[in-house]
Amino acid sequence: MKIGLLIIGNEILQGKITDLNTRSLASFLRGFNLDLETSMVVQDSEASIHNGLKTLFEVCDVVITSGGLGPTKDDLTKETIASFFDQKISYSEESYQVALKNYQRFNRPFENKNHGYCFLPNGFTALENSTGFAPCLFTEQAGKFILCGPGVPKEFNSLLSDHFEKIILTRFPRNNFVFDLFTVRTKKIPEEKIFGEVDPHLWDKLSSYGSVSSLPTVMGVDIGVKIVAKNDHELTQKKNELISIFKDSPVAPAIWQFGNIPLEDYIVQLANQKKLTYGFAESCTGGLCSHRVTNVSGSSKTFLGSVVSYSEAVKASALGVSQQTLSQYGVISAEVAAEMSYGLSKTFALDIALSITGLAGPGGESDDKPIGTAFIGITSKGETLTHRLQLFGDREQLKLRFSQAVLFNLLEELEKIA
Repeated sequence: MKIGLLIIGNEILQGKITDLNTRSLASFLRGFNLDLETSMVVQDSEASIHNGLKTLFEVCDVVITSGGLGPTKDDLTKETIASFFDQKISYSEESYQVALKNYQRFNRPFENKNHGYCFLPNGFTALENSTGFAPCLFTEQAGKFILCGPGVPKEFNSLLSDHFEKIILTRFPRNNFVFDLFTVRTKKIPEEKIFGEVDPHLWDKLSSYGSVSSLPTVMGVDIGVKIVAKNDHELTQKKNELISIFKDSPVAPAIWQFGNIPLEDYIVQLANQKKLTYGFAESCTGGLCSHRVTNVSGSSKTFLGSVVSYSEAVKASALGVSQQTLSQYGVISAEVAAEMSYGLSKTFALDIALSITGLAGPGGESDDKPIGTAFIGITSKGETLTHRLQLFGDREQLKLRFSQAVLFNLLEELEKIA
């Protein structure tokens, strides 16, 4: 079964919002050992939608659409799909009942049977929308299947979880194989260096197990291998063999995870497992490190707090950085970073305290401290160490990369402690 996704929406093409549904669909399909064949984004216009449907149906058995099912004038999906299949739109009691149920679910009054949600292309089935108001749509035409849902990610995910398996999978034989995307996450080595210098033969070794992908991330690279196997036992065996390849590779010291868990989640899990408390003294990151870990449920078990010490005065008053250190070495220095983490450690009684002070620009640079310079302080088990960073990017990029460097240092410290 080949599946395509048609994303309908001017807002995406204009850069107002980001498409999240392609990733959601691809992840959802993996649970059924299925691949997303292709994805397209088109404008809210009849010509663009027709062209997208024609292109996708040439290569796909099933097309899923997202977007354009709402009540406003730019929501053209239903009418355009009807014209694509040369069908008229008429009142549907079934669609009225579905819309009525959608509204009742949220205790909202539904206008009447003249509402646009009550009209359906001939030959289509109206489907409940468990998280929104607009009915979803389904039809089979000439051996091809189309499943239409809203563009709002929550509602699109509901379309998949509520209807895909019951409607689409029942019409196709299940695959007699299993597959998984095996992911290895690395840090602090650029993509070209991993495969060009550190281990030039790695890509070829991995390719014997499946298609290989390499995705640069913030200060790291995610290496993926799509494994296809006859059964779960063979899948596990291939995963173990891939792990051995990576552990024997010169890349091994840069690996921080066999899996695809976000760094923040991984840190929270590890800190909670080891019952180690931590916190941040942040200057140039403006609280971003704290924001990232507190996005993770359960972080409060071990993350005790932070100090956003943006000014020299707060560094001195809240963290105990001495005026002499600030005057002698400057606010962006290893010495200040060390006193920041040490002061935080004492104030909060932390197992691990991390600090960062740096220059995100624009402006303020000097010959010995250009934009992108930062110092990280780490106080753990009574010892304080510092690291100097020299990173590149604009202000927003540097703040993210600085925070990533702090979190990587936290991860390394967590891994050291038994």
